[in-house]
Amino acid sequence: MSKIDRRSFLKKAVAGALGTGAAVALAGCSNAGSTSTGASSTAEAIYTPGTYTASAKGYDSEVTVTVTFDETRITNVVVDSSGETANVGAAAADKLAEQVLSAQSSAIDGVTGATNTSKAVKAAVADCISQASGGAIVEGGDVSVQEEITVGGNTDWLGQAPEIAESEIAQTLQTEILVVGAGNAGLMTAAHAAALGAEVLVIEKGISSMNERHWLGAVGTKAAKEAGVEVDKNKLVAELCRYASHRCDERLIRLWADNSGEAIDWYAEQVQKYHPDVKLHMEWDVGEGGHDTYYVPATMHNFQDDIPEHDYSEATSSYGLSSLTQLLTDNNGQVMYETTLVKLEYDGARVTGAIAKAADGSYLRIEASKGVALCCGGYAYNKQMLATLNPDAYISTVEADASSLNTGDGIKAAMWIGADKDPDPTAMLFDRGVIAPDQLSDGNWDKSGYFHLGSQPWLKVNLNGERFCNESVPYDFILHAAYMEPHHLYNTIYDSSWAEQIEQFQQIGCARIIPSKSGGKLQIFSLEAEQGLLAGMEAAGFIQSSDTLEGLAEKLNLPVDAFVATVQRYNELCAKGVDEDFGKESSRMLPLQNPPYYGCRQGASLLCTLDGLRINTRMQVLNTVGEPIEGLYAAGDCSGGFFAHNYPEYIVGVAVGRTLTEGYLLGGYLAQA
Repeated sequence: MSKIDRRSFLKKAVAGALGTGAAVALAGCSNAGSTSTGASSTAEAIYTPGTYTASAKGYDSEVTVTVTFDETRITNVVVDSSGETANVGAAAADKLAEQVLSAQSSAIDGVTGATNTSKAVKAAVADCISQASGGAIVEGGDVSVQEEITVGGNTDWLGQAPEIAESEIAQTLQTEILVVGAGNAGLMTAAHAAALGAEVLVIEKGISSMNERHWLGAVGTKAAKEAGVEVDKNKLVAELCRYASHRCDERLIRLWADNSGEAIDWYAEQVQKYHPDVKLHMEWDVGEGGHDTYYVPATMHNFQDDIPEHDYSEATSSYGLSSLTQLLTDNNGQVMYETTLVKLEYDGARVTGAIAKAADGSYLRIEASKGVALCCGGYAYNKQMLATLNPDAYISTVEADASSLNTGDGIKAAMWIGADKDPDPTAMLFDRGVIAPDQLSDGNWDKSGYFHLGSQPWLKVNLNGERFCNESVPYDFILHAAYMEPHHLYNTIYDSSWAEQIEQFQQIGCARIIPSKSGGKLQIFSLEAEQGLLAGMEAAGFIQSSDTLEGLAEKLNLPVDAFVATVQRYNELCAKGVDEDFGKESSRMLPLQNPPYYGCRQGASLLCTLDGLRINTRMQVLNTVGEPIEGLYAAGDCSGGFFAHNYPEYIVGVAVGRTLTEGYLLGGYLAQA
């Protein structure tokens, strides 16, 4: 084992990677030039030589793979994942192609963080192999193999810290601050600390940073003041505590309320430093359009630019975390991608650093003189951990919009050395998961779709064809209500007037389709784009349609008589303008009377978990008796104390706002330590 400084190691790592890549390229050229005349003459022919193409659904798009064969082997692979997320699935194309060429098979490891793209490549390559072999060889095509998951109970999701022998540690790096995770919390922590002069190293197990969320929840920003928006902090804090049944740390909530303005203003300054045409926008007309039952404060911000082809989401994703990364590197900070936390190093008095695993499989010891900041998210994609700690969320979920990187690594590593965790499970669930009308929730998230319009307050019925709650509720509330219904599922029902009804609904946050009246461009998709999405989902069998209510009931596998009676009763109440059964606002009581009628079977779409490590207001991780573990910190979804049981979605952007604020403060504390 040798001990070198961080910068020297990174230079060697880059040089090594270039050398390896060159060797692979030369080997590939040599093989490609000799196989058809050499190997194929001595080995039995198994393929019909030629180039074959196949596609499969990835995360955002169809992923197309083109595979070239000679008689005995794969000679070239091209992966087109350009429609996937730019810095995730799209960036993984070359790596996935290399894996297929090396494995000579569709049975590849895939790229960490690009799970859905990797699955699509496996399926498409298996298709190409089947074509080239005349169907004789079919391998790796089933990308929906179910894990053995135990729901609830006392499963050992935590395990024990792995034992890593000293002889296995290839390098030791030294830094002042080690940040684990290059997402919202990690990059905010790292960039602020580096800007204040600290030496910072970030490790990230993905191939890149993930995109931030579009909504930045904050109070008292310059943008809010310019818009004349004032929020009663005490009322806001009280509402967040009420959502959590006060099973939270009110001091952490007040920390966000009191400091989010400063944190998001600083964030906006950094974005504008690198992108002068980008401005932080405040969305302030959130109270209009029927939300008279729930408290909806004006907290949501997003970045907008003047580039015509950019909608708000592209602007936010393009400029936010990329600016923090640039700020970090401009101040001599570093990010090591494809580097995974293995365990923390704790001497009984303080955390001194961590052991990590590099992309090549070697182990690194990273010594951090000022501390380790765990900013590596929750555990939404650790199915066993989710099914054990939050069985209701696991059972309700039919679709996952969660990052496959979120497997609870930081939470487990801290608990292995005595850290405490929130007692109450909390997941961010959206009413947008959709499955075929003959499916049930079974833990298989690969056979589902994302129904963005699921958050619109149309008629909802259970699998008995009956209405069961007020549809005009926060996103996850209807999912909680549906959990009490048969098979924990329900159906959304609407008609051909859907576009006009959406305009009347005037939703907020990520449910918004119609742009803000305050002059912003805030909408997820245009109505034209929504039409295309709906048509695609109907073609895929997720959305059903019929010119009659009876026909729709049959296609949705609902009892015909009960469903028709429910719709007739609903239309009667719409005509009265008063929801006598469930109290939905009259402005949202819009009848079903313009065929064709549409419907789909729904469950939860899981974004992330929110129960994490217990921390104090300096983001120090606490042990089981409430004492700080020296040298260990956490921020964002890896930390807890802020939410319990549900996510207050009508306080738009509070999750990422909390994350960025904690990261900003933590970066300042660590830099000054």
